[in-house]
Amino acid sequence: MGFIIQSTEKLTRGIELQMISRAYRAAEALKKAELQTLRGQGSGRRYRVPGTKVFYNASAPGQPPAVRTGAYRISFLTRARNEGNGVFRSSIESGLSVNGWNLGNLLEDGTRQMAPRPHDEHIIEKAAPEIIRIYSQPFTR
Repeated sequence: MGFIIQSTEKLTRGIELQMISRAYRAAEALKKAELQTLRGQGSGRRYRVPGTKVFYNASAPGQPPAVRTGAYRISFLTRARNEGNGVFRSSIESGLSVNGWNLGNLLEDGTRQMAPRPHDEHIIEKAAPEIIRIYSQPFTR
């Protein structure tokens, strides 16, 4: 009986390690999709970069945010964690804030003075095929 319990525990631990590995790979897929989504200039209003003679095009309402400095784009960090009970969570998060407000939330939801620049769903849609591929692979012993 002890052999069966040890074998089951070893198999369970192996699957758990594979799941956390997949969660990290899924988070990396989200990061890759984020970098592809948040790139380049938009088709909105043309602005001058402060302190320079260089111009850039902002994003239009409803488009993902355009890149001016790249600070928001590179601020995303990947996270993968085992929350217990077989739940593994993958995410990317930006802690960049403006006047105490999370910049991602301001862009995603908009403000009284700025229309939303939704990008969360674009990132998820772009990453979904890769994440499905990662989790569809068979487990190994």
